[in-house]
Amino acid sequence: MRLQRLQISALSVLALVVALALAPLPGLPYTMGFAPHWVTVLAAGLGAVFVVRPHPAGLVPVLLLLWSAGGLVLDVFRAFFALTGIPAGEFAQVDWPGMALRGLSLAACALLGALLLPRVRVPGGPWLGYAAFALGFVYPLAKLYWSAGGTLLRPADYGEGFPYGETIMLVIGATGSLALVQRWGRSLPRRLVLAGGWTGAGMLTTMGAMSVLGTFSQLLGLTQGPVPLSEPATVAAVAVVYGSWLLFGLAVAGATLSYQRTTAR
Repeated sequence: MRLQRLQISALSVLALVVALALAPLPGLPYTMGFAPHWVTVLAAGLGAVFVVRPHPAGLVPVLLLLWSAGGLVLDVFRAFFALTGIPAGEFAQVDWPGMALRGLSLAACALLGALLLPRVRVPGGPWLGYAAFALGFVYPLAKLYWSAGGTLLRPADYGEGFPYGETIMLVIGATGSLALVQRWGRSLPRRLVLAGGWTGAGMLTTMGAMSVLGTFSQLLGLTQGPVPLSEPATVAAVAVVYGSWLLFGLAVAGATLSYQRTTAR
């Protein structure tokens, strides 16, 4: 009965995703490089097949739905400024219909994942958590290196100062990754650890998938995006920095799933 309810919920959300993706939604300039709507429709269609007949191959539409949800983190930040009235210029402008579509895509991804993950094997041991811990250093250290004057793979228009925000992200990500695999993490409230793990995995994988898959499709000429393909250093920086986000998110997701299964006993 629970499986049937989950399947009905997933199919309903996927139907809403298709309906929104097929509607002529207006967009804002900041959405350039986000997943095109045909990817969203394809992901929802494939996802519906694996909702009815769950199979590990359904992880393909899960990944496509993550790409479709990419940019939701930016939407939320922009919505914060738009709703609070804090002056932020163009950063307070929000693509509300697109935000709804990306939110539904993430919800569909979560529901489809809930159907598929029981059939997916996760490597045992703590190595996924330690891999997540290590991957969490890539982006903050790159920003620290560039802000200190380093030039390797630095974008041409980079002019930021000390990466305070990225340093805070590093501390949170590193601590959360270790909490999933070390003994002291078992003394924390289980729901808090799971909420932090799945939230972090969702944020990282959506942003990473948007950047990595978006750049890859741009290289293939399937989509248009903001990455200047004539600048190899910028393309390499996107691959290294945002690729680490995607791997970081996947490692956190695997470690969280392992923690969830282990602590359930």
